[in-house]
Amino acid sequence: MIAPDWLRPPAATDPTADAYKDWLHLNVFDHESGLVGLVNVSLHGDPADPRARAVGTGLLFVPGSGWAGRAEVLALDDASLGECSIATEIVGLSVHHRSGSVAASVRVPEEELALSVTATAQVGSIVFERRPLGPGWFSWYGVPRLSVQGEAVVDGRRIPLDWASAYYDHNWGRWHWGDDLGWVWGAFLTPAPGPAFIVTQPTDKSHRRRGSSKLVVTFGDGRLRIFEGPGLELAHEGSLDGLDRRVPGALAALHGGRAAMRPAARFRLVADDGRDHVALEFAGRSAVQVIAADPARPGYGFIHETVGEFASEGRVGGIDVAGAGLGVLEHAD
Repeated sequence: MIAPDWLRPPAATDPTADAYKDWLHLNVFDHESGLVGLVNVSLHGDPADPRARAVGTGLLFVPGSGWAGRAEVLALDDASLGECSIATEIVGLSVHHRSGSVAASVRVPEEELALSVTATAQVGSIVFERRPLGPGWFSWYGVPRLSVQGEAVVDGRRIPLDWASAYYDHNWGRWHWGDDLGWVWGAFLTPAPGPAFIVTQPTDKSHRRRGSSKLVVTFGDGRLRIFEGPGLELAHEGSLDGLDRRVPGALAALHGGRAAMRPAARFRLVADDGRDHVALEFAGRSAVQVIAADPARPGYGFIHETVGEFASEGRVGGIDVAGAGLGVLEHAD
């Protein structure tokens, strides 16, 4: 069951309301076809300010076909909001706590693209409250593994997703795009009932100053182990040829210089506290750039999503965590 959660709009008296962010996010990993789906719906800016925006992003990567989907930006008043749901014209995501499920849909008719899934929690949720992010802060509520029912349609091709895995999280806080902030985040899932690995690390914009990193290892029976601090090492190696898609289109055109970004081709992590040990290596296959504009002041954030495959080895709590699966690595600046 998913623990109760809700959107966190600011109070009318909140002096930081213009920096408000709320973000619902689902990743779908289909181990049979190799499809990786990225579904995000988010709110940016003071809801009482007409400049506030809602953003919906639905992107699917399929080996051999590449990326499909897009992002759209709407006035916040034009989005449909619930207690823990956000829907734009092309993307919707809703959390149902009583059933422990997340419903997500994407519709892009001009690309013959559709996604309709219900993801049901297989493990409990994790919450980290009010962590520093540049001059602001963020909170993170995550469910590391969910089972999936549904399907995708890409270029008219139907892809059943009933054996896929999913990751869900909700982030909220106060920050402005363009501030001196960034992060590294990744979700790496083996087929059920194997382990899932979630890593997160706040950074500055240049990624030279790095905050405390965390690795969450979750097992099919619901047990989890958190590594953090000096016993956890993260490393990026090499670079991909470039970005295969940039969205939204208008912002991508405005920031042509950022098209030269070359995300890391490989990512390695090692966690060892003298008792438990994990080593994971991720090989990136393709990357997309999502550009976020701040509604309250001039500023932009650049979020790079790299999809690919990973392999892991080690032992945690006496359990072998060797495996392989699909992952997504996110680099924001």
